[in-house]
Amino acid sequence: MKIRILNVAIVLLGFVGLTACTSQPQQNSSSEPQQVKIVYTDWSEAIALSQLSKLMLEEEMGFEVQLKLVGVDSAYAELARGDADVFADAWLPETQSQYWAKYADSLEKLSILYPHARTGLVVPAYSRFHSIGDLKSSETTIVGIEADAGIMFQTRRAITDYQLSTVSLKNLSEKEMTTQFAEAYKRMEEMVITGWEPHWLFDRFKVRFLDDPKLVFGEQENIYAIATKGLEERFPQVVRLFERMQLSEKQMNSLIYLMSSEADPEDGVREWMQKNEYLVNQWVRNLRPERKKIM
Repeated sequence: MKIRILNVAIVLLGFVGLTACTSQPQQNSSSEPQQVKIVYTDWSEAIALSQLSKLMLEEEMGFEVQLKLVGVDSAYAELARGDADVFADAWLPETQSQYWAKYADSLEKLSILYPHARTGLVVPAYSRFHSIGDLKSSETTIVGIEADAGIMFQTRRAITDYQLSTVSLKNLSEKEMTTQFAEAYKRMEEMVITGWEPHWLFDRFKVRFLDDPKLVFGEQENIYAIATKGLEERFPQVVRLFERMQLSEKQMNSLIYLMSSEADPEDGVREWMQKNEYLVNQWVRNLRPERKKIM
């Protein structure tokens, strides 16, 4: 009788152990990796953060990632519709406030990826201008980026609030804007651009923000990772990753520098991951897929 009870107990323990082993949440329960859709804009830090997220999700966590280049309004709209999962370059509370207000009911903030961001008007260090108000009565052209970017809304408001009736605003891509700035800088010419930090421009040239006493551009911004509502239920590991991700000023600047130094941005980001292996390991700790055990 004791032997029979013992055998039954062993069977039950084996069943419980098997159940416990098979009930652990795994992102790769099927043979095909699950796909995460990340939207991004054509700005340096957005490309860097999105490529970093992609490489960690794919190479460290076993997901398949689809990156899609969009305008900033479309980034928020696609998240709100559920057509995309994550946008890793949301500048809040000021720069992209109009988009957040429009779609907030369908979105959620995952984390602050970078807490030291700033936007404003940027000039070479040698410029005679020191404040946005100094542009008054000058026939300056402020060279900016795409018209729907949050910083362009702020710049148009600055032109109004500071009564810069003789100042014009030009819309270009980020690449075109920085190329024109570099050419003007070489010739020691005056130039005013829409600028933001982090950006490789601050490492390559001696530049500064114009003072903004009316705080049209705000005092300090955060770069958030935001997601479509309900992402936690579908991809809890993805949410955990973004909750852990936060870069210091030095880490962010080196990420953007290495990315912009390579013909293929992914190569520069992968180099950054190798140089910051300890940090990456902390971010993905306990989030890697289960390794197959050799019996």
